[in-house]
Amino acid sequence: MSQIPPDLLEFMETLRPPQGVNPADLLTKYDELMNGNPPPVAATHDKVLLREASGWQLTADISVPFGNGPHPVLVYFHGGGWTMGSPKTHLRVGREFAAAGYLTINVDYRRAPKHRFPAAFDDCVFATQWAAENAARYGGDPKRLAVGGDSAGGNLAAAVLAECSQKGTPKISAGVLLYGVFDYHKAMSVLGSDEPTKQFYLPNDQYESLRNDHRISPISTCTKFPPCYIGVGTKDPIYPESPALAKALAAAGIEHDLHVIEGAPHAFFQLPPLPAYAEGYKRAIAFLDRHLK
Repeated sequence: MSQIPPDLLEFMETLRPPQGVNPADLLTKYDELMNGNPPPVAATHDKVLLREASGWQLTADISVPFGNGPHPVLVYFHGGGWTMGSPKTHLRVGREFAAAGYLTINVDYRRAPKHRFPAAFDDCVFATQWAAENAARYGGDPKRLAVGGDSAGGNLAAAVLAECSQKGTPKISAGVLLYGVFDYHKAMSVLGSDEPTKQFYLPNDQYESLRNDHRISPISTCTKFPPCYIGVGTKDPIYPESPALAKALAAAGIEHDLHVIEGAPHAFFQLPPLPAYAEGYKRAIAFLDRHLK
């Protein structure tokens, strides 16, 4: 852990930035560590317009693998507490999956507090359907479709799985759920944000009425999920969310791989100096390969 700057490590182990530090500024400060020198890919298409909604241009950065397609497709939703982050803060994540052979569609969904729920959820569902209909234009195979995300993006990815598994379309073959929030209200309680005005994602007047809504807490409707890789570290403050989801999937008889890395903090898929970084990608990609290649 000594290779990670102390202030960044403190943030990832507590999800609270050092006193007086804006978390977005902290991530900008260490952007080179998290995104510098990403693995090469065959091509990139930045800010591809998917649609316009409520004055927001829903775009995605698309990374194309080397080799002859069509490639399996991963629609990816970045983390950032539903309030910050973008495909650019998660550039290296998208490139890692693309370098492993996956056409990766990194989605720039609407963020709170300006755009509260269900804006981000609606964008992610739309982007998944868009990928099913348009991935072939970029060398993707929409019949081999996965969704993934980290932290708040893990919540959104699981919510998309819940929504699409209920509707039956588009067909999603696998999920990659990285240290996500799967029971929103329980996670907010752990983080000390268990009152409407302490969180920024849900409309305050709907906070209670949305308990157990699968769009917020997808663990409540996971019985038809596709196979899922679930990655988390033991030093993540929302660690309990991941084994809880794995337990629910096991009860439903759904194949999954709960990958717990001892001593890893939140966001280790963005921290290349950590051994957990390489270990996480190796296992997540092996899981995807089993189900999509």
